[in-house]
Formats: sequence, structure tokens, C-alpha cells
Amino acid sequence: MSFPSIVTLDIGGTKINAGRYVNGVIEESHSFEFCATKSSEDIEDFIIHCIDTFLIQSTMGIAIGVPCIVDTQLGVVYDAVNIPAWKEFDLKGWLEAHYKLKVYVNNDVNCFTVGEHQFGAGKGYDDIVGLCLGTGVGSGFVIQNQLYQGHNCSAGEVGEVSYLSSSIDHYCSGRFFEQEFGIDGATLAKQARSGAIEAIDAFDQFGKHLAQAISHLLLVMDPQVIVIGGSVSHSFDLFIEGVWQALDKFPYQKVIDNLSIVPSTQDNSALLGAAQLHLASIR
Repeated sequence: MSFPSIVTLDIGGTKINAGRYVNGVIEESHSFEFCATKSSEDIEDFIIHCIDTFLIQSTMGIAIGVPCIVDTQLGVVYDAVNIPAWKEFDLKGWLEAHYKLKVYVNNDVNCFTVGEHQFGAGKGYDDIVGLCLGTGVGSGFVIQNQLYQGHNCSAGEVGEVSYLSSSIDHYCSGRFFEQEFGIDGATLAKQARSGAIEAIDAFDQFGKHLAQAISHLLLVMDPQVIVIGGSVSHSFDLFIEGVWQALDKFPYQKVIDNLSIVPSTQDNSALLGAAQLHLASIR
């Protein structure tokens, strides 16, 4: 018995993760390096290349997560993070005209959160926050087993909250290490694991900053679990102690006692979530 497939994309600031979803699994995927500052035409050509890589005869739709506010009914994206050409772009309409397939578009972190809730570290919980730490910071909410995206699909954009001299985005994304220490997070993580005191301290500082973002989420959402994804999550072991130390100051101890903070353990949560949201939209 053959199952229909969905081509699914997770568009980030520096890469596009793409794959083919079939019957609850991503059977094949690939990460493409992505230059998000190119013209709209160049970006469209590149997205077509990514989709064509996984398109097969049984493909019944395309599902995409994008780092921005999305009109999920119309599939129009607004002010895409790190994609200057997409101030207002009808992504769904363009792709449906090109492929003659149903297309679904949502925020990338919403897709990640749904993927974690149904297949990952958030499975079995009613109320979860998906928190992605990469080029920027974003969060998604599942409340009583339903995705909550807000009226404008902007729920969870905690990175825009003002904090210290800048914003949460500055202090809690991968940019923190380059802007504050002049070195990328992956290299700094290697140094920290080799025992370099300054690198260890950098991740401790990062954890304490991240705790402030988490505090905002706890006061708004009060979840059972926060699942951390994105490129910085690979250094979870280096910053989580700093997070818990700073959360000692949270005003409601019962919330902290009942909270789990865990890293994502799978690479394709956003692809899985996008596919699930696509399927739900056509039922």
C-alpha cells in the first residue's frame, strides 16, 4: 500500500531544511545553504529547486514553515526575518500556481512546536512551549493540545521583547556569542567542552539571559514543558545550569518545581509539524 507524500520545508535565516513526509515520518531530508538576502526571484528559484528535489508522483501537497508572521488562511507572509525581499509575499498563491498542488504555510516555530508535541520531546504533554534559538529567538505554544498562534500568527515572538541594551533576540540567539565575544557559538562550545574558563562563562551568561526570556513565557503561558530547538540547542548542556540558577528568582516556586526544560532530540520537528498542519487544514 502506498501513501501520499508531502514536500515540507523549514526556511531559516541561513539554511532551508527540506524533506519528504510519508505516513508520519520524514523519509528523506536535506539541509540547503541559503542566502536570504538575494532578490525575490533568486529566492523563488532556489525554493523551487528545494521542492523539486523531493517531489514525486505521489506528492499531494507542500507545507512550509517561514520565520515571520503568516496569514495562514491566505498563505501570505509578512516581514520575513532575514529575507528583505519578503515584506508581503503570497507564498501559497505563487506555489499553488506553479505546482497545481495544495500549499500550507505557517510560522516556522509553530511548525517546530507541533512537531515536538506530536512526535518529539513534547509528546504526552497538554501544554508546551517550543523555543527555537538560532539566528533569532522565537517560541510557539500548544495549549490543551491545540496550536495557539494568535490573531495575526505572532504569538510567541518573544525575541522582540526589550531587554537590557537591546532585545531578547540579541542576548538569547546565536548572535550573542559573535556580538559579545567575537566568536561563533559552535567554536565557543568546543572550547567550553575542552575546559576553557572564558568559554564556560560565556555559556553561563547566555543561560542567565535565556532565563529572562523563559520567565516571560512562564508568566504568559505556564507550560508543563519547554522544548528547546535551533542551532544553539546543541549546546544545551553548557547553558542549562545557568538557566536554572537564574530561574531561582522566579516569583512562583511552584511553577518552577513543575516545569521541565528539555532539548529537542530530533532534526526534523519543523518538517513533521508543517506536514501535520497541512493535513489538518484539509480535513
